[in-house]
Amino acid sequence: MSRALLFVNGEPPKNLPTHLANYHYIACTDGAYHSYLSESAIVPDFIIGDLDSINPKMTVPDKTQIIHTPDQSKPDFEKALLFLNSKGVTSFTIYGATGRASDHFLGNLSVAMQYHQQFKMVFYDDYCHFFFATHHQIIHHVKHHIISLMPLSTVTHLTISGFKYPLDNQTLSLGGFTSLRNKAIADTVEISFKNGNLLIFIEDRCCLN
Repeated sequence: MSRALLFVNGEPPKNLPTHLANYHYIACTDGAYHSYLSESAIVPDFIIGDLDSINPKMTVPDKTQIIHTPDQSKPDFEKALLFLNSKGVTSFTIYGATGRASDHFLGNLSVAMQYHQQFKMVFYDDYCHFFFATHHQIIHHVKHHIISLMPLSTVTHLTISGFKYPLDNQTLSLGGFTSLRNKAIADTVEISFKNGNLLIFIEDRCCLN
């Protein structure tokens, strides 16, 4: 499975990833490069987007290819996913998708919802990481972490174990019951459900008190 590290133009991450050799490609949208990545030690293989955020006076490393994708019917995040997928990438670690303009964050979630069954995507910010759940999800090494379950469509027959507040055959929905700020009391937790789109947010160790 080919993996890519992808930076998009949300809140600039305070803590950038360091294990860069784990990825086949490193890429960013043009807005992410302009906003923060150009000032870091990370050199992307690709800068992708409509280039409306690129400063023409900005120096781009020789190894970096600029991929101009002017199609305004798709956001740069989606165009980056599709371009990298054309290179064989099916697994994405994504930074910068949250924060700043709330509509951009919701737009990023909409794109992720569209492709989460096709690609593996894990999003990171300075507080947590999150991803779409599979129908039977086992998560290791999370004891004492705060975990939230947010349905983006109605989630049925949800059962969770290893939590302070377990659930059995529960229905979650936007505007209805959700499961926020639960806590893992076991090192391994188990989540299963029948239908729907479920986001799992896991508060990262640096945020624990």
